[in-house]
Amino acid sequence: MNPLSIESALKSALGASAFPTTAIYCGTSYQEMEPGRLALIVSVVSVDHVAGNLWKAPVTIRVVSPALLGASALYDLDAVLDGLATALTSTSLTANWPSVSGTPAFCGVWSTGTKTSQDANSWVAEVEAVLGVSESV
Repeated sequence: MNPLSIESALKSALGASAFPTTAIYCGTSYQEMEPGRLALIVSVVSVDHVAGNLWKAPVTIRVVSPALLGASALYDLDAVLDGLATALTSTSLTANWPSVSGTPAFCGVWSTGTKTSQDANSWVAEVEAVLGVSESV
C-alpha cells in the first residue's frame, strides 16, 4: 500500500468537503508553500497491514498559520481545527473520498489527539488520526 495515494485521497476529500479555499499539501509533495497563508499538510509516514485487504495508516494533519498576522491568525487556526474535527467525523469525508482506480477505499477514521505549538513565525497544530483503508481487488 502506497502512503502517497492515501495522502492524495485525504487531501482531495478534505478539499472537497470542508476546506475548498484552504491550501492543502501532501507531506511528501515538492509543492512550494506560501508563507503568509494558512495551510494544511497531510502526511502518512507508514501503512500497517491488518488483515486481508484492510490496512491502517497513521496520519498527521499539520495546520500552519502565520503568527505575524496577529490575533486573527490564531482565531483562523482555531476555526480550522474545529472544521477539521467536524470533517474527520462527518459523512462528507466518506462521500468525497475519490473512487478512482489505484486509490484505496476509505473504511473509517479515528482521531488520536491534537498538539499545538509555535514554530518560528507560525502557529502550528498537529492532528493525529488513524485511517482505515482497503485495497481494491
